[in-house]
Amino acid sequence: MRWMTVGMLSLALLALPGCKTAASTTAPQTLAPGYLNPADQTMGETLAALNGFAQQEKANYAGATPAIQAAEKTPLNSFILAVNLADAAYTAYHAGTQTQAQATAAIQAAQAAQTTLVATQGVK
Repeated sequence: MRWMTVGMLSLALLALPGCKTAASTTAPQTLAPGYLNPADQTMGETLAALNGFAQQEKANYAGATPAIQAAEKTPLNSFILAVNLADAAYTAYHAGTQTQAQATAAIQAAQAAQTTLVATQGVK
């Protein structure tokens, strides 16, 4: 009986190395051309959205009443400046003269300026 138990245990141990580990069913993220890594792509897409929002807000500002323009001028200018700085930081990141953390911080500052602008407008 003892030999039978040892034999079954030996067979079980031999079978273990042949077991496959579970494979991931999620395909790896494919990067769009020009991006260095997934974080870079996320920054690039976020920056593109910020630039689009800035362009739309410039157009909205041009068509606004003088009272609305007076209320939005400072936060809009701050937002546009933050987006320009984020663009410069992201470009420098690609040139190798800034770190990913620096580019991310600049983009986050632009997002914060966007939040301030939207709050000034009373948009919910």
